[in-house]
Amino acid sequence: MLSAQQKAIVTFIREGKGSANIVARAGCGKTHTLIRGVVKEIVECDLGEVAIMAFNKSAGQEFKDRLQVLAEDTGNREFLNWKRVQAGTCHSFGFGAVRKWAPDVQVEEKKVLLICREFAAAMAPARSIYDDEAIAICKLVSLAKQSAIGYLHPIGDRSPWFDLVEHHAIDENLDERYTVQDLVCASQEMLHRSINLDRKMIDFDDMILAPLVHKLRIWPKDWVLIDEAQDTNAARRHLALKMLKPHTGRLIAVGDDRQAIYGFTGADADSLNLILEAVNGRTFPLTVTYRCPKQVVAEANRLVPDLEAHHSAPMGDVTAIPALTTVQDAASGDTMIHRHWYEGEKLTGEDAVLCRNTAPLLDAAYGMLAKGIGCRVEGREIGENLIALALKWKTPKTLGQLAAKLQDHRDKEVEKWTRKEKEDRAQAIADRCDALITICQALQSDGKSDISDLVDWIRDLFGDTKPGETPNVVTLSTIHKAKGREWTRVFLLFRNTTLPSPWARKEWQMVQETNLEYVAITRAKEELIYVD
Repeated sequence: MLSAQQKAIVTFIREGKGSANIVARAGCGKTHTLIRGVVKEIVECDLGEVAIMAFNKSAGQEFKDRLQVLAEDTGNREFLNWKRVQAGTCHSFGFGAVRKWAPDVQVEEKKVLLICREFAAAMAPARSIYDDEAIAICKLVSLAKQSAIGYLHPIGDRSPWFDLVEHHAIDENLDERYTVQDLVCASQEMLHRSINLDRKMIDFDDMILAPLVHKLRIWPKDWVLIDEAQDTNAARRHLALKMLKPHTGRLIAVGDDRQAIYGFTGADADSLNLILEAVNGRTFPLTVTYRCPKQVVAEANRLVPDLEAHHSAPMGDVTAIPALTTVQDAASGDTMIHRHWYEGEKLTGEDAVLCRNTAPLLDAAYGMLAKGIGCRVEGREIGENLIALALKWKTPKTLGQLAAKLQDHRDKEVEKWTRKEKEDRAQAIADRCDALITICQALQSDGKSDISDLVDWIRDLFGDTKPGETPNVVTLSTIHKAKGREWTRVFLLFRNTTLPSPWARKEWQMVQETNLEYVAITRAKEELIYVD
């Protein structure tokens, strides 16, 4: 059954004209609406060919699985006919166009790094920026490709390059022998050479950029549906527009502007508005959540007033508990001891502990493991980034020396980025340093002193949950990593001191901090518990 809001969208698909944004709040059935509403209507009414552009590979597979179920339920095999309905990622659609243009092209994830090394070898034996700053160059070129430089802006136009360096702090660890201008010039050269090699070799960013810069032909679709549209960048949006039939193609973008939390990564904070302007479209709401109970929705309404609980939703519960309580020691009878919040909870794989910052999660994880409570921290790449920072310097030999080095690095970097009014960078480096210092201190309290102990502990703790998988231990996660997930119980850790971040001072940063709190609240299917 479709709700009244979903039926309005289906009516627009069948009887209306033009494109639209579907603003789908948390847990409001956007995937169900796309498959059982939009795609079903397009196919059954023979309204043309449709491409579903998923945000990532796992989401793309979910769409394919949903189409399979729809075909079985309706007995209509046209839902599995790729000429009628094609589900994939932005990368897969772009790569298909590249393969038609260059059938022998090879995918090489380290393409830009290989070009960089080749360029450096040609300058040997002298050292150059291509030797010393290859990683920074690769990162900047990747961001340039995502920003569609070479398509929307000439490669030689330095202004967008400098904007990327500043926004993403690419020069954070730049060797003092080189300037930002040196980095930009080297990166411009690498992008130019990379584009010239696209017929032979492409990386993942090229899969989206190459069809644009080389004006490749993509089989045009009557309909293009963009999932998670609030997190798109310039290259993704323009590839979606390129896939539309000229003049008659209709684009349906689905997303939640209040779940836009990746402005610091390069996603445009106003992506949905940019799409709406590009296609001169209409807006349809999906505001009834099928995930959250009524009490959780009421709590979320402080931030997002239009979110509604379904009439059949249970009441649920929103409570608060202290992080520490003082209790009498049962053994001594008179000594007062501190008890952590997790010691009184029966935590399972249906529970999650969320926090704005990483350091409190690691502190909780260490304490949980010491009490025999199984847990894991979501995000393997977060762990690897922490390890990279821990191994940044050669001089620290012990955990104590590393903690001191981290504190000094934290103070200097926070002062630098605050002075540049880049509070998001100050926040990021402070969080990483605080997280490592927390673990250094915890390991030292257990009598450990080697940095290798820290590396091993992080690698054992961090991981990624596969789509559809429920871990058998409690999940600890930053709110950023929790997006798109849901749990029976959600413990929101230290909201009173971490949200909004004290580093968020610009208007767009404050908006994203509010969005983060909304995302955290709406992960709860039954109970939300504040731990303050």
